[in-house]
Amino acid sequence: MADFAQFQKLYEEHMPKLYRYVYSRSGLDSAVAEDLTSEIFMKALEHFDGYKADFPFGAWLFGIARNHLIDHYKKNAKKKTSSLDEIENILPSKENIPENTESVLWNERLQAALKQLPPEKQELVTLRYVSGYSYAEMAKILGKEENAVKVATFRVTQHLKDQLSFFVTSHDA
Repeated sequence: MADFAQFQKLYEEHMPKLYRYVYSRSGLDSAVAEDLTSEIFMKALEHFDGYKADFPFGAWLFGIARNHLIDHYKKNAKKKTSSLDEIENILPSKENIPENTESVLWNERLQAALKQLPPEKQELVTLRYVSGYSYAEMAKILGKEENAVKVATFRVTQHLKDQLSFFVTSHDA
């Protein structure tokens, strides 16, 4: 039997990051994200006896999460849920536009640029800027060298900056 106290400590430490990741990948639907996060932690608890302490728990947990999300999307392929496809649901309606319209427009531009990225690049952005993982943690999670993750993240970030800069320059000129 797994050491429940140890698992509980790891749960408390990793739950916020995992939830943010799942939330961003589940159509920005908090109910779905909560259910999926719970299911992922249940799987982790079921397999905790097989966890090797010499491997980072976050990377092990994230592997379970990725596989669980893939299975979830395969089962729900007809719904075709994507966190970036449903961003319109969280943006304010036209009649409730906040005073800071510029930040809303910037968010819309950013979400549009993110939608254009391949899934693996969206994942880099999500891991780094939504879930807050370090490059070392990302490397473990993705099974890649840390330097390769840094370079790929830098490139996708630079690409987004260029896309947004182009949009601002070409539309505001």
